[in-house]
Amino acid sequence: MNNSKVTILGAGITGMAIASQMPKGCDITIVARNLPGDPDSLEWASPWAGAVWMSKLPSDEWEQKMQLEAFYGWWKLAYTYPESSVRRIDMWDIVDTVPQDQIWYMNKLPNFRVLTKEELPEGAPFGMAYTSIVVTPSIFLPWMRKRLEASGVKFQRMNISSLADLEGLGHDVLINASGVGARHLKDCADVKMLPVRGQTVLVKTNLDKIWIRRGLKDYTYALPRLDGTAILGGIKQHGSTETAVNTDLRAEIFRRINEQIPWAFPSADPQDFEVVRDIVGLRPETPIVRIEKESIGGQKVVHAYGHQGMYILSWGMAREACRLVQELLDQAPGVGAMQMSKL
Repeated sequence: MNNSKVTILGAGITGMAIASQMPKGCDITIVARNLPGDPDSLEWASPWAGAVWMSKLPSDEWEQKMQLEAFYGWWKLAYTYPESSVRRIDMWDIVDTVPQDQIWYMNKLPNFRVLTKEELPEGAPFGMAYTSIVVTPSIFLPWMRKRLEASGVKFQRMNISSLADLEGLGHDVLINASGVGARHLKDCADVKMLPVRGQTVLVKTNLDKIWIRRGLKDYTYALPRLDGTAILGGIKQHGSTETAVNTDLRAEIFRRINEQIPWAFPSADPQDFEVVRDIVGLRPETPIVRIEKESIGGQKVVHAYGHQGMYILSWGMAREACRLVQELLDQAPGVGAMQMSKL
């Protein structure tokens, strides 16, 4: 793969994770409309993510493998580069949606244990505690960009409407890590890629562990950044692109948080919370993760996007994408790329 030229469309966590996994010697350029270090914008998802490792339920074996690879990638980063904002953190994971015997990550995570009945909130059938990972995107994304640039990766701002717009860059392989943008690219037009609206509130708190309840009707979470703040949320609206704060949903967040973890937040009154900011963001989501290769208009393309848990898959998804890049580069000249999935 040495001396091969690779272009990556998308400068979020997925695109940069893929760039970091490519072998040394590759000529890599990341192109995107929005780049790490830009002012806040709702035009891309990575800055607004909860950015914790929280498994996807349910998951097939292929996704499980990627999630665990991602987890241990974050785990190593937290130890090696604390300045990246990646931190190890205790997590309580309350699950109403699947029975205990369908928890695929049982005993696969550090300090894993089943919560006692006394530790569970009212009505909860099952819960776990383990050590997880939390990331602060506003710190991590620019840090990651700086690391990649130091290794020779180039970043180029471009606003494109199709993958064909990138043909002139002269790459051997193009990686489509455009997230929700895959729906709008003319020669990709993935109608299964839907925007998911998330609304959260950043508050000041001394909470020192992640708390999440995956309820049957809704889910509620508190995600401490370990800097004296936490993201409170649980609002997930499929297909909505409304960017204004919904005051009714805001009040619902505070109500749920107080109901579920009154020991940390003893009031449901918004006036009793020290709010730093309200956050509304759009995240990508497809029924299944898309990591596959194909030929589009003469370009060898690897698609890498899908599940809204971008940080959950990250390094694992990057490895899968890099493997497909290698397969395309190994093809004999003139042999068309055959679309393949979950290889």
